[in-house]
Amino acid sequence: MKLITAIKMIEEREKQKRKAEKEMRRNGMLLKNDSNKENPDSLSREGNEPKNLVHVQSIFPQDDIIALKVKTREAHVREAISKAVYYYLRFGNEDTS
Repeated sequence: MKLITAIKMIEEREKQKRKAEKEMRRNGMLLKNDSNKENPDSLSREGNEPKNLVHVQSIFPQDDIIALKVKTREAHVREAISKAVYYYLRFGNEDTS
């Protein structure tokens, strides 16, 4: 019985946390993909200005995705692509010189 009670408590906490995050998003205080940490590669670090997000879909060869994840040392494709794009935007002009 203690295990069932503990599971119910955890589920209730998660439910409350999701509800609070939903309310914060509704009020414009939290972006959906924020994980309570600041992205160190972010190009715009000035204050709490809202970000304009665009959903993008692409098709890449699996070998390229694996190589990108290894090179960026990211476990997920989304973070690997994001890191690569930020790097390109920051240092892309220096490569063409």
